[in-house]
Amino acid sequence: MRAHKAMRLVGAIFIGLLGVLLPSGLLQAQAVSPGSFNFTSFDYPGAISTQANGINQNGIIVGYYLDSSSVEHGFVRSADGKFEEINYPGAAGTILIGINDSKEIVGLYNGTDVFYQGFIFEPPNQFTPIYYSGLASETTPYGINDNGQIVGAWSGDQIQGGFSLLNGAYTDLLYPNAEFTNPDGVNSSEVIVGSWVSACAPLCQYHGFMLTSAVNGTYADVNFPGSVETYVGAINDFNEVVGAYGEATGGYYQAWIGNPSKNQYATLNYPGAIFTGLDGINNARHVVGYYIDTNNMTHGFLAVPK
Repeated sequence: MRAHKAMRLVGAIFIGLLGVLLPSGLLQAQAVSPGSFNFTSFDYPGAISTQANGINQNGIIVGYYLDSSSVEHGFVRSADGKFEEINYPGAAGTILIGINDSKEIVGLYNGTDVFYQGFIFEPPNQFTPIYYSGLASETTPYGINDNGQIVGAWSGDQIQGGFSLLNGAYTDLLYPNAEFTNPDGVNSSEVIVGSWVSACAPLCQYHGFMLTSAVNGTYADVNFPGSVETYVGAINDFNEVVGAYGEATGGYYQAWIGNPSKNQYATLNYPGAIFTGLDGINNARHVVGYYIDTNNMTHGFLAVPK
Protein backbone atom coordinates (compact mmCIF):
# COMPACT_ATOMS: atom_id res chain seq x y z
CA MET A 1 0.00 0.00 0.00
CA ARG A 2 1.11 3.50 -0.69
CA ALA A 3 -0.05 5.83 2.01
CA HIS A 4 -0.64 9.28 0.57
CA LYS A 5 -2.12 11.98 2.81
CA ALA A 6 -3.27 9.17 5.14
CA MET A 7 -5.40 7.54 2.45
CA ARG A 8 -5.06 3.83 1.71
CA LEU A 9 -4.02 3.77 -1.92
CA VAL A 10 -3.68 0.27 -3.30
CA GLY A 11 -0.07 0.17 -4.35
CA ALA A 12 2.98 -1.62 -3.12
CA ILE A 13 1.66 -2.95 0.18
CA PHE A 14 -1.68 -3.29 1.99
CA ILE A 15 -0.77 -1.29 5.08
CA GLY A 16 2.08 0.99 5.93
CA LEU A 17 5.32 0.88 3.99
CA LEU A 18 7.11 -2.32 3.06
CA GLY A 19 9.81 -3.14 5.57
CA VAL A 20 8.52 -0.84 8.29
CA LEU A 21 8.45 -2.79 11.55
CA LEU A 22 6.19 -2.17 14.50
CA PRO A 23 7.80 -1.22 17.79
CA SER A 24 8.12 -3.82 20.51
CA GLY A 25 5.34 -3.82 23.06
CA LEU A 26 3.50 -5.82 25.70
CA LEU A 27 0.91 -8.00 23.94
CA GLN A 28 1.11 -10.89 21.52
CA ALA A 29 -1.48 -10.99 18.74
CA GLN A 30 -3.84 -13.92 18.99
CA ALA A 31 -3.25 -16.44 16.20
CA VAL A 32 -6.36 -18.46 15.37
CA SER A 33 -6.35 -21.39 12.92
CA PRO A 34 -7.44 -20.04 9.52
CA GLY A 35 -8.84 -23.38 8.32
CA SER A 36 -7.87 -25.00 5.04
CA PHE A 37 -7.50 -23.04 1.80
CA ASN A 38 -6.15 -23.88 -1.62
CA PHE A 39 -3.91 -21.05 -2.82
CA THR A 40 -3.43 -20.19 -6.49
CA SER A 41 -0.68 -17.72 -7.37
CA PHE A 42 -0.91 -15.74 -10.59
CA ASP A 43 0.93 -13.01 -12.49
CA TYR A 44 -0.19 -10.85 -15.37
CA PRO A 45 1.85 -11.98 -18.41
CA GLY A 46 5.12 -10.05 -18.60
CA ALA A 47 4.47 -8.13 -15.37
CA ILE A 48 7.15 -7.37 -12.81
CA SER A 49 4.50 -7.09 -10.06
CA THR A 50 0.85 -8.21 -9.80
CA GLN A 51 -1.75 -7.36 -7.17
CA ALA A 52 -5.34 -8.59 -6.88
CA ASN A 53 -7.70 -6.16 -5.15
CA GLY A 54 -11.30 -7.35 -5.53
CA ILE A 55 -13.50 -10.31 -6.47
CA ASN A 56 -17.22 -10.64 -7.23
CA GLN A 57 -19.60 -13.56 -6.74
CA ASN A 58 -18.76 -14.93 -10.20
CA GLY A 59 -15.08 -15.23 -9.37
CA ILE A 60 -14.01 -12.29 -11.54
CA ILE A 61 -10.94 -10.61 -10.06
CA VAL A 62 -9.69 -7.05 -10.55
CA GLY A 63 -6.34 -5.56 -9.74
CA TYR A 64 -3.33 -4.02 -11.38
CA TYR A 65 0.15 -4.90 -12.56
CA LEU A 66 3.42 -3.10 -13.20
CA ASP A 67 4.99 -3.40 -16.62
CA SER A 68 8.74 -3.46 -17.27
CA SER A 69 8.79 0.35 -16.96
CA SER A 70 6.93 0.20 -13.61
CA VAL A 71 3.80 1.72 -15.17
CA GLU A 72 0.52 0.64 -13.55
CA HIS A 73 -2.19 -1.04 -15.65
CA GLY A 74 -5.55 -2.34 -14.49
CA PHE A 75 -6.59 -5.91 -15.19
CA VAL A 76 -9.65 -8.12 -15.02
CA ARG A 77 -9.07 -11.85 -14.49
CA SER A 78 -11.95 -14.14 -15.42
CA ALA A 79 -12.87 -17.21 -13.38
CA ASP A 80 -11.04 -19.39 -15.90
CA GLY A 81 -7.83 -17.39 -15.49
CA LYS A 82 -7.93 -15.23 -18.63
CA PHE A 83 -6.68 -11.64 -18.33
CA GLU A 84 -8.02 -8.43 -19.87
CA GLU A 85 -6.15 -5.14 -19.53
CA ILE A 86 -8.13 -1.99 -18.70
CA ASN A 87 -6.60 1.50 -18.74
CA TYR A 88 -8.26 4.84 -18.08
CA PRO A 89 -8.09 6.82 -21.36
CA GLY A 90 -4.99 9.01 -21.53
CA ALA A 91 -3.87 8.14 -17.99
CA ALA A 92 -0.29 7.62 -16.94
CA GLY A 93 -1.37 4.78 -14.67
CA THR A 94 -4.50 2.80 -13.79
CA ILE A 95 -5.39 0.75 -10.69
CA LEU A 96 -8.59 -1.33 -10.41
CA ILE A 97 -9.78 -1.82 -6.83
CA GLY A 98 -13.33 -3.21 -6.56
CA ILE A 99 -15.96 -4.98 -8.69
CA ASN A 100 -19.62 -5.93 -8.26
CA ASP A 101 -21.72 -8.62 -9.93
CA SER A 102 -22.75 -6.23 -12.72
CA LYS A 103 -19.04 -5.92 -13.53
CA GLU A 104 -19.00 -2.27 -12.52
CA ILE A 105 -15.46 -1.49 -11.40
CA VAL A 106 -14.03 1.29 -9.24
CA GLY A 107 -10.43 2.37 -9.41
CA LEU A 108 -7.85 5.12 -9.70
CA TYR A 109 -6.08 6.80 -12.56
CA ASN A 110 -2.98 8.94 -12.59
CA GLY A 111 -3.45 11.83 -14.98
CA THR A 112 -1.24 14.55 -16.35
CA ASP A 113 -2.94 17.20 -14.20
CA VAL A 114 -4.09 15.09 -11.23
CA PHE A 115 -2.43 12.61 -8.89
CA TYR A 116 -4.60 9.50 -8.58
CA GLN A 117 -8.25 10.38 -9.01
CA GLY A 118 -11.15 7.97 -8.72
CA PHE A 119 -13.40 6.58 -11.44
CA ILE A 120 -16.07 3.98 -12.13
CA PHE A 121 -15.83 1.75 -15.20
CA GLU A 122 -18.96 0.24 -16.76
CA PRO A 123 -18.44 -2.35 -19.52
CA PRO A 124 -17.73 -2.29 -22.31
CA ASN A 125 -15.90 1.08 -22.31
CA GLN A 126 -17.57 3.77 -20.17
CA PHE A 127 -15.29 5.60 -17.71
CA THR A 128 -16.77 8.18 -15.32
CA PRO A 129 -14.54 10.21 -12.96
CA ILE A 130 -15.50 10.40 -9.29
CA TYR A 131 -14.94 13.74 -7.55
CA TYR A 132 -16.10 14.19 -3.96
CA SER A 133 -16.30 18.00 -4.02
CA GLY A 134 -14.24 21.11 -4.47
CA LEU A 135 -12.68 20.44 -1.06
CA ALA A 136 -11.01 17.28 -2.36
CA SER A 137 -7.76 17.21 -4.28
CA GLU A 138 -8.01 13.41 -4.37
CA THR A 139 -10.99 11.06 -4.30
CA THR A 140 -10.36 7.33 -3.88
CA PRO A 141 -13.18 4.76 -4.29
CA TYR A 142 -12.39 1.46 -2.58
CA GLY A 143 -15.54 -0.63 -2.80
CA ILE A 144 -18.78 -1.02 -4.76
CA ASN A 145 -21.77 -3.24 -3.97
CA ASP A 146 -24.47 -4.71 -6.19
CA ASN A 147 -26.70 -1.66 -5.59
CA GLY A 148 -24.04 0.53 -7.16
CA GLN A 149 -23.16 2.09 -3.80
CA ILE A 150 -19.53 3.22 -3.72
CA VAL A 151 -17.48 3.90 -0.59
CA GLY A 152 -14.11 5.53 -0.33
CA ALA A 153 -12.11 8.43 1.03
CA TRP A 154 -11.11 11.92 -0.03
CA SER A 155 -8.38 14.32 0.99
CA GLY A 156 -7.76 18.02 0.57
CA ASP A 157 -5.63 20.75 2.09
CA GLN A 158 -4.98 19.30 5.57
CA ILE A 159 -8.44 17.72 5.71
CA GLN A 160 -9.72 14.21 5.00
CA GLY A 161 -12.91 12.18 5.22
CA GLY A 162 -14.80 9.14 4.07
CA PHE A 163 -17.83 9.00 1.80
CA SER A 164 -20.63 6.87 0.45
CA LEU A 165 -21.90 7.56 -3.08
CA LEU A 166 -25.30 6.23 -4.15
CA ASN A 167 -27.49 7.44 -7.00
CA GLY A 168 -25.30 10.50 -7.47
CA ALA A 169 -25.57 11.66 -3.84
CA TYR A 170 -22.62 11.76 -1.43
CA THR A 171 -22.95 10.99 2.28
CA ASP A 172 -20.09 11.92 4.60
CA LEU A 173 -18.66 9.07 6.66
CA LEU A 174 -16.70 10.27 9.66
CA TYR A 175 -15.92 8.02 12.60
CA PRO A 176 -16.68 10.00 15.81
CA ASN A 177 -13.68 12.04 16.96
CA ALA A 178 -11.35 10.31 14.49
CA GLU A 179 -8.34 11.97 12.91
CA PHE A 180 -9.00 10.11 9.64
CA THR A 181 -11.74 7.80 8.34
CA ASN A 182 -11.10 5.36 5.47
CA PRO A 183 -14.14 3.30 4.35
CA ASP A 184 -12.83 0.36 2.30
CA GLY A 185 -15.72 -2.01 1.55
CA VAL A 186 -19.51 -2.28 1.41
CA ASN A 187 -21.78 -5.31 1.03
CA SER A 188 -25.24 -5.72 -0.50
CA SER A 189 -26.89 -4.95 2.86
CA GLU A 190 -24.99 -1.64 2.82
CA VAL A 191 -22.82 -2.58 5.80
CA ILE A 192 -19.58 -0.63 5.46
CA VAL A 193 -16.13 -1.55 6.78
CA GLY A 194 -12.89 0.37 6.95
CA SER A 195 -10.36 1.89 9.30
CA TRP A 196 -10.10 5.00 11.43
CA VAL A 197 -7.21 6.77 13.12
CA SER A 198 -7.49 7.68 16.78
CA ALA A 199 -4.36 9.82 17.05
CA CYS A 200 -1.18 10.69 15.19
CA ALA A 201 1.16 11.65 18.01
CA PRO A 202 3.81 10.62 17.31
CA LEU A 203 2.54 7.84 14.99
CA CYS A 204 -0.94 7.25 13.62
CA GLN A 205 -2.81 4.37 15.27
CA TYR A 206 -5.36 2.52 13.16
CA HIS A 207 -8.51 0.67 14.23
CA GLY A 208 -11.07 -1.18 12.16
CA PHE A 209 -14.77 -0.38 12.07
CA MET A 210 -18.11 -1.71 10.86
CA LEU A 211 -20.92 0.74 10.07
CA THR A 212 -24.48 -0.59 9.79
CA SER A 213 -25.53 1.97 7.16
CA ALA A 214 -24.26 5.15 5.54
CA VAL A 215 -27.43 6.97 6.66
CA ASN A 216 -28.13 6.97 10.41
CA GLY A 217 -25.90 3.94 10.87
CA THR A 218 -24.06 2.81 13.99
CA TYR A 219 -20.28 2.38 14.20
CA ALA A 220 -18.66 -0.60 15.93
CA ASP A 221 -14.94 -0.99 16.55
CA VAL A 222 -13.13 -3.96 15.03
CA ASN A 223 -9.81 -4.91 16.64
CA PHE A 224 -7.97 -8.18 16.04
CA PRO A 225 -7.46 -9.78 19.48
CA GLY A 226 -4.15 -8.81 21.03
CA SER A 227 -3.17 -6.48 18.21
CA VAL A 228 -1.95 -2.90 18.42
CA GLU A 229 -3.44 -1.88 15.06
CA THR A 230 -6.24 -3.30 12.90
CA TYR A 231 -7.31 -2.65 9.32
CA VAL A 232 -10.48 -3.95 7.67
CA GLY A 233 -10.35 -3.98 3.87
CA ALA A 234 -13.38 -5.81 2.44
CA ILE A 235 -16.68 -7.45 3.43
CA ASN A 236 -19.06 -10.02 1.92
CA ASP A 237 -22.81 -10.41 2.37
CA PHE A 238 -22.32 -12.65 5.44
CA ASN A 239 -20.34 -9.89 7.17
CA GLU A 240 -17.13 -11.88 6.78
CA VAL A 241 -14.18 -9.55 6.37
CA VAL A 242 -10.49 -9.52 5.50
CA GLY A 243 -7.84 -7.15 6.70
CA ALA A 244 -4.52 -6.85 8.49
CA TYR A 245 -3.24 -6.37 12.01
CA GLY A 246 -0.06 -5.29 13.74
CA GLU A 247 1.46 -7.17 16.64
CA ALA A 248 2.90 -5.43 19.69
CA THR A 249 5.93 -7.73 19.52
CA GLY A 250 6.92 -6.10 16.22
CA GLY A 251 7.42 -7.52 12.74
CA TYR A 252 5.49 -7.30 9.51
CA TYR A 253 1.75 -6.83 9.55
CA GLN A 254 -0.29 -10.05 9.45
CA ALA A 255 -3.30 -10.77 7.23
CA TRP A 256 -6.55 -11.96 8.75
CA ILE A 257 -10.04 -13.20 7.92
CA GLY A 258 -13.05 -13.37 10.19
CA ASN A 259 -16.52 -12.29 11.21
CA PRO A 260 -16.28 -9.61 13.92
CA SER A 261 -20.02 -9.74 14.65
CA LYS A 262 -19.48 -13.37 15.71
CA ASN A 263 -16.15 -12.66 17.38
CA GLN A 264 -14.33 -14.82 14.81
CA TYR A 265 -10.75 -13.87 13.91
CA ALA A 266 -8.13 -15.93 12.08
CA THR A 267 -4.68 -15.24 10.67
CA LEU A 268 -4.39 -16.14 6.98
CA ASN A 269 -1.03 -15.73 5.24
CA TYR A 270 0.15 -17.07 1.89
CA PRO A 271 2.37 -20.12 2.60
CA GLY A 272 6.06 -19.24 2.64
CA ALA A 273 5.52 -15.54 1.90
CA ILE A 274 7.31 -12.78 3.79
CA PHE A 275 4.20 -10.59 3.54
CA THR A 276 0.54 -11.18 2.65
CA GLY A 277 -2.17 -8.62 1.88
CA LEU A 278 -5.85 -9.63 1.74
CA ASP A 279 -7.95 -7.19 -0.28
CA GLY A 280 -11.19 -8.91 -1.34
CA ILE A 281 -13.68 -11.63 -0.29
CA ASN A 282 -16.88 -12.92 -1.90
CA ASN A 283 -19.80 -14.90 -0.51
CA ALA A 284 -18.09 -18.23 -1.21
CA ARG A 285 -15.20 -17.11 1.02
CA HIS A 286 -12.94 -16.85 -2.00
CA VAL A 287 -10.21 -14.43 -0.95
CA VAL A 288 -7.90 -12.40 -3.18
CA GLY A 289 -4.85 -10.36 -2.47
CA TYR A 290 -1.14 -10.43 -3.01
CA TYR A 291 2.00 -11.76 -1.40
CA ILE A 292 5.69 -10.93 -1.44
CA ASP A 293 8.00 -13.90 -1.90
CA THR A 294 11.50 -14.42 -0.54
CA ASN A 295 12.93 -12.72 -3.64
CA ASN A 296 10.84 -9.59 -2.86
CA MET A 297 8.63 -10.19 -5.89
CA THR A 298 4.91 -9.38 -5.62
CA HIS A 299 2.29 -11.81 -6.97
CA GLY A 300 -1.48 -11.94 -6.94
CA PHE A 301 -3.34 -14.90 -5.51
CA LEU A 302 -6.71 -16.54 -5.02
CA ALA A 303 -7.44 -18.55 -1.86
CA VAL A 304 -10.39 -20.96 -1.95
CA PRO A 305 -11.65 -23.01 1.04
CA LYS A 306 -11.05 -26.73 0.66
